[in-house]
Amino acid sequence: MKKTLYLNCYSGISGDMTLGVLLDLLGREDIEPFLAGLVLKNYEVSVSRSKRGGITGLDVRVMPGEDHPHRGLAEIMEIIEKSSIGPGAAARASEAFRLLAEAEAAVHGTSPEKIHFHEVGAVDSIVDIVGACILLEALDPAREVISSLNLGSGTVKCAHGEMPVPAPATAKLLEGVPVFSRGEPMERTTPTGAALARVFASEFGTIPPGVIVRTGYGLGDADTELANVLQGTLLEEADLETGDAHLGRRGEGRRHRH
Repeated sequence: MKKTLYLNCYSGISGDMTLGVLLDLLGREDIEPFLAGLVLKNYEVSVSRSKRGGITGLDVRVMPGEDHPHRGLAEIMEIIEKSSIGPGAAARASEAFRLLAEAEAAVHGTSPEKIHFHEVGAVDSIVDIVGACILLEALDPAREVISSLNLGSGTVKCAHGEMPVPAPATAKLLEGVPVFSRGEPMERTTPTGAALARVFASEFGTIPPGVIVRTGYGLGDADTELANVLQGTLLEEADLETGDAHLGRRGEGRRHRH
């Protein structure tokens, strides 16, 4: 039966959180094999199992080396094109960077081609976006449903100075997307996370009816009162006409062996 991925962004979404939740859903803690085909050097990735708000999940951190240039859109597209990754992952990653470039260009009054990314074009954001698209392709859900996004509140410091939350590029990216704000003042949805939500989502909404197959959690940096995790649920959806789902051994109804 086809499976659906549901991402509960009640505490927001970032690139690192997305890497963590997808890796956790895959039942893996070694991300290097997934990134082996990425034509990019001078970075390290750490993966550890930790807790936020008492919830256990994967804390994934991308650490650029000392020399990490800020790239333009054309350079990033070339990296993706030269990398040995699946066509679906490559298409999603390219679309995410195109959306980011268009949002940054709109905010700064220029064209996408002239944008030289700061946070977005840095090595860690390239690894976050391309890596997340690779992991999603490995998980291979039939569709992806994403909840409303918690933006956070307050201000955030970036290359251009101190800006409101959501950052202008994030706000531009999320036009037409359901959002809200809750919890301590901080940036909870980053531009990278917003771009991934846009290219991942088959639709935005609540969790569809079905049977939960697996859950996973990707951890944010800060340990806040509102548990700073991205919750992922892989489920077998109910039949749209009958409302029935194929239930596993713990359910009532049709059974199968694992």
